[in-house]
Amino acid sequence: MHRASNTYVACILFRALTAVLLFHFGVWLDHLRIVENLRLYLNSDEITRAAHPPDSGGKERPLFLGRRFAQGGNRERMFNSGGAGYVLNRAALEVLAENALDNPQCQPHLKGFWEDVQVANCLKKAAGVLPYDTRDELGRERFHPFTPANHLAYRIPRSGKDWYAQYSIDLKEGADCCSARSVSFHYVKHELMPKLHALLYDCRLSSTLPLPRRTNQQAG
Repeated sequence: MHRASNTYVACILFRALTAVLLFHFGVWLDHLRIVENLRLYLNSDEITRAAHPPDSGGKERPLFLGRRFAQGGNRERMFNSGGAGYVLNRAALEVLAENALDNPQCQPHLKGFWEDVQVANCLKKAAGVLPYDTRDELGRERFHPFTPANHLAYRIPRSGKDWYAQYSIDLKEGADCCSARSVSFHYVKHELMPKLHALLYDCRLSSTLPLPRRTNQQAG
């Protein structure tokens, strides 16, 4: 009876969320979110067209946005990294609301920490919804499972024996790792959070100012 009651409450909550939310963003406490970039991306022409293609008959298409991973390197088993955070539009959230708790294909009684894999499996098996490619026009990622410094410094091992390189899709290195309009970073410790916030918001205007010219005396 207790389990049935919990299931009923969860169903009510899911359906209430789909009634009021245009998008749902799943994140963690050690997760840095750049809300302005997220808003720009969700309101972009690209996402608007993806959610409302010409052949949809006016009905919203489910979108599952985030950092795509190929489980074990298998692109037939794609999911969005839970660490990087993922976004579901209302149509995708409705699929979960209708299937996650009572559709056997979604394995509602399976216990484990891999909620990101299970969300992807449920969306795919219940409605054929796949993780959307959220890279920018230069092929740089918007959603990131590690800190900015980790991504900037990461290099693909020559051996190729690294889970991150194996799971990633067309991974880029160095400054090409991250979009200028990045949305999220993970594993940001509490002492790092205000520092990144200061760099993003307090120093952003200074980068547009011209550098001072060096005089001959200074150059000498």
